[in-house]
Amino acid sequence: MPKYKPSDDGTVVGGKVVVYMHGPQSTALLDRSAKAAVAKATAAMLASAAKRGAPLCEECERARRELEGKRG
Repeated sequence: MPKYKPSDDGTVVGGKVVVYMHGPQSTALLDRSAKAAVAKATAAMLASAAKRGAPLCEECERARRELEGKRG
């Protein structure tokens, strides 16, 4: 049995606003939204690391060091 009912939508419980979601379609929208937020944050982190020249993994760091060694 669900904890909240449609009539609970917009009420405040424990200092938080209840947003009643109807059925699996709503859950799918939340999943897509969460995935999009993670993808956006990941892209921002990768772009920031690239601007600073920060290594993203051990393999990248090893390749950077090898290239640096060849340059002198």
